[in-house]
Amino acid sequence: MRRQRLHVFCVSTGISLLLSVGSCLAQDELESKPGRNKGVRVYEARSAGGVTLLVENLNWYDATVTLTVRSTNARIMRYKARTDTYSGKSKSQALFIHRDDKEQPWSWRYRTRWVKGDIHAEHDDSVLYRLPFQKKKSFRVLQSYHGRFSHQGAHEYTVDFAMREGMSVCAAREGVVVDTQDKHDEGGAEDSFKNKSNYVTIVHSDGTLGEYHHLKVQGVLVEVGQAVSAGDVIGLSGNTGYSSFPHLHFGVYSPKDGRILQSHPVAFRTAQGVILEPVKRRHYTVPE
Repeated sequence: MRRQRLHVFCVSTGISLLLSVGSCLAQDELESKPGRNKGVRVYEARSAGGVTLLVENLNWYDATVTLTVRSTNARIMRYKARTDTYSGKSKSQALFIHRDDKEQPWSWRYRTRWVKGDIHAEHDDSVLYRLPFQKKKSFRVLQSYHGRFSHQGAHEYTVDFAMREGMSVCAAREGVVVDTQDKHDEGGAEDSFKNKSNYVTIVHSDGTLGEYHHLKVQGVLVEVGQAVSAGDVIGLSGNTGYSSFPHLHFGVYSPKDGRILQSHPVAFRTAQGVILEPVKRRHYTVPE
């Protein structure tokens, strides 16, 4: 039998590092400092009293941001915790920096890291998930929890289902679509394919995120802001991104901090009964 190599999607982390030498300005100033990130931006609002850092989340989904500041001859007053969640499409004051000894020079630098989701989200373990495909369909598990190929760390409690390209992918739980990507048409096991998975992200009522990855190009069938019910078709399976075999990667995530996600074990309702941990190589069927 041919060995099948599997690779899950790469979770990108937003990082920026900026250095600012403090100086009192005679006029207010608002400046964007996005660094390498487009999803979360930090703005400096300068005044004679000091500098206010504002965090803007340009995404539809909540983002958990870690904002670290190192300074010399400066005092910091935080409006939000060092690691905190910023709502989608929002701009919030994060902290205020001002010079301590006005007779001495001062400097400060900050670093931001962020990931999708609400750090306060707590998975509802009472929820029974639907298998992410259509009724009566049965697919084999290629990789399950703690899979040695790639299901460690953030992806410890995720599942890969063998699905040939073009099969209907269904929502495993109701929620609202908050992110999609549908522009890539190839996949492979090389690093160059990381972050090139087509996917759908759905936020659940408990704040956790359902991720459906490796969809085919033009295989995303929902839009951001759309409410979906369990069983609704949301996409078509494929082999895009960091993947060398057609399959669906499914997992439920929440932030561990501002740079790392964690996955959650879930219970599936199947024709074979309630499954707490899918078994590799076994087929599971959606009940009628």
